[in-house]
Amino acid sequence: MQRVTYVIALLAALGLAFPVQAGTAHKHHFPITVVDDHGNRVHITKQPKRLITLFPGQTEILFALGLENRIVADGSQSAEGAHGIVNAAGKPRDFKYPSEWPATLGRDYPVKAPRLTHVEGGCCGTDYNLETIESANPDLIFAPYSATEEPVYAKLRSLGLKVIILDPSTLSGVLHDITLAGAATGTTGRAAKLVKTIRASLASITRRLASVKTRPRVYYEVDATNPTAPYTAGPKTFIDDAINRARGHNVADAVRTCSGTLCYPQLDLESLVAMNPQVIVLGDAEYGVTPADVRARSGWETISAVSHNRIYKFDDDLISRAGPRIAIGVLHLARNIHPQAFRTR
Repeated sequence: MQRVTYVIALLAALGLAFPVQAGTAHKHHFPITVVDDHGNRVHITKQPKRLITLFPGQTEILFALGLENRIVADGSQSAEGAHGIVNAAGKPRDFKYPSEWPATLGRDYPVKAPRLTHVEGGCCGTDYNLETIESANPDLIFAPYSATEEPVYAKLRSLGLKVIILDPSTLSGVLHDITLAGAATGTTGRAAKLVKTIRASLASITRRLASVKTRPRVYYEVDATNPTAPYTAGPKTFIDDAINRARGHNVADAVRTCSGTLCYPQLDLESLVAMNPQVIVLGDAEYGVTPADVRARSGWETISAVSHNRIYKFDDDLISRAGPRIAIGVLHLARNIHPQAFRTR
């Protein structure tokens, strides 16, 4: 359950509103007023120089917009790291934008992120550390939506700090938020280029899948600490959208107990067997879960994906983070669901 609480807290960074500008939203055109994903109007008088991001996907967006030197603090240290991004001598090196985007280098990036001041909290009953935020003296704060953190955000606003809530519910929503972040930071040109690159990547996947005639039933595992009642991604979640774009059918679409960005229900074993997924994607592979573990689970042997050995490890960060790596996540999902569409022609 602790894993699910953390994942849901992360995936709560999942509304669509369009930025409203005072004047044309070209680079360096300020003052500007933007409307965030929860309808908050944020007036920015001049280009912000000191930025805080409280969610990993938002940190990745700002780095992809070339704002490395303006980020003065980011979210919890537990979501940081840059393993695998090294030079020929094996030494850590900077991630290059845009020439190396998108890339599969390392589980997390960018390299500088672990060296930033971390704002702990925002999950599992612990509020964001206000003292850390205030001490960083930010001009602008990007934050995920969290009902429990609304009092913290209200306090920050009462102190005169500017807070933008990014809460995309779909992959299109992520592209909208990249555009919004570009407008708020004076990097509209970079944002437009990034959005164009992501759209092109998604379009390439769609072309690859154009001849696909079926939509296999897909079970995305979030947490199976109790394999008789595992957690999955329900209807109208960020992961659900990614599965659909990869031309799969999320078996949890049949769930009627919840819907929307925080819908991560438990499935009883009887229901899961009845859903009979043809593909199992292990979003909890990072926590050590393997296909062999799934095959060994009592009662799972009759499931199609198990009997046909279609169980795949998956880097959950690629689609649980509302950031610039979404196209990579959809591509990896599509390759798992429709491997024949990606064989060399």
